[in-house]
Formats: sequence, structure tokens, C-alpha cells
Amino acid sequence: MLTEQQVIEFSQNGYIILPKQLDSTLLGDLHKITKQHLAERIEPFELEADVRYPGAPASAESQGGKTIRRLLHAYSRHSLYQDIACNKRVVSMVKQLLRTPALFLNPNHHNCMMTKQPTYSSKTNWHRDTRYWHFNNKYLINAWYAMGDEKEDNGGMLILPGSHRWDIQDHRLDAEQFLIEDLPDNKARLLLAQQVDLQAGDCLLFSAHCFHAAGANKTQQDKHSLVYTYHGESTWGLSNTRSSLHKAIPIA
Repeated sequence: MLTEQQVIEFSQNGYIILPKQLDSTLLGDLHKITKQHLAERIEPFELEADVRYPGAPASAESQGGKTIRRLLHAYSRHSLYQDIACNKRVVSMVKQLLRTPALFLNPNHHNCMMTKQPTYSSKTNWHRDTRYWHFNNKYLINAWYAMGDEKEDNGGMLILPGSHRWDIQDHRLDAEQFLIEDLPDNKARLLLAQQVDLQAGDCLLFSAHCFHAAGANKTQQDKHSLVYTYHGESTWGLSNTRSSLHKAIPIA
């Protein structure tokens, strides 16, 4: 279980790092599976060109346009991915943070192997995942497993500590709900940004309502991150939205 200080840290900052949740043997097996699925282009997946983030290829037909950004449906894609989603140690910590007796994995959001491949990876602007999700409340937690070291040079994550508690007016966001970075009202907030460096096997738990961003991968090595979204029994996807397309999966 998390210490009292870790719970306080999450409450204040919106994230905590759990070091070395996956050992080297497991990481090796995960890399092998991931590389196979990328090489064989096993569907479903999402292309860099699909997200249209800064630096992404303009279309699937342009140079680099076939670069895969996400291997989707991780939970049902391979049994080893499913085992990670059900990691008892991490699951118990997420339950503790959400103060819920039962925990569910939402298969409609994240539930993927995120990739940032050299040359054609894109930048992700400041956003909350909840900007395009449709739930009855904001109490969802993402578990982000680093398959290798994650730092600024390969597109590691940036987080605005405490931003899960911010009340952000609409004029601070663009049409796609990204923070407008050159807006005077936002500049002071962006000075608070923290680079979240992770080592292979670390798990980052962060509120889906926390503003985060990431740069492009400027190295010659792929970056892979396995990501799941969890919520308690008092949170559910709203009817007739993508958030309720597939039924939530009981985890614990």
C-alpha cells in the first residue's frame, strides 16, 4: 500500500512515480511482443498522421505517414498486456487513491501501447485527457508503464503539478481543448511544468484531469509505454458516448 506521504503527494500534485514495478525479464517479453505487433502491423492501431499533432506526417500517404503511434485495445491484444493491467500491487494502490472498494478498467480510452518512433514522432500539447472523455465525474487515474527510460530527449512526459485541481476557463483553451501557450493567463502556470523522468519498469500514476504534455522523440530508439485508465464504482461513462462504447472491465 502507499504511504500516507505518497497519498498526500498525489492529492497535491496529481501524480506519483512507483519505481521498478516491472522487472527486466518481463520488460524483455513485453518489448518482443510490442516489436512483433508493430512490425506485423497487427490491428487495431492509430497512426501519427491520425492524431495530427505538431510534427506528425500530414496524412497516411505522405512520407512517414504509416508510422504507428498507438497499438490499441491492449487488454484484449495479448495475455501479457492483460497481466500488466491486472498488476495486483499497482491496482491496490489505485484503489487506495480513489478510495473505492471496486476498481474498473475503461477499455475505451488509453488501453494501449503508446509508441514514439524516431523521425516521425510528434509533440503533444498541454491537455487533460478528460477534455474528450465523457464520464459523470473526473475521478480517473492513468497507469503509465515505462518500457524503457523516458526523458526529455525521447519525448518523456511533462506535467503541471496540481493542475487536476485547477478551474480552467474556456478562454484559456483552444478549440481542441489544449492550453493556449502564448496566452498571458497561462504563461505563469506553464512555468510550473515538471519533466517526469522515468526508468524502465517504473509506473507513473496520474490523474486523468491533470494537464500534461510531451515532446517528440529526438533519439534513434523507439519509446514504448503501456497505458491503462482506471476508475471506481461511482464513476461511469455517459451513455451514447465513446466512453461507454465498450463495457468497463472489473479488475478488483
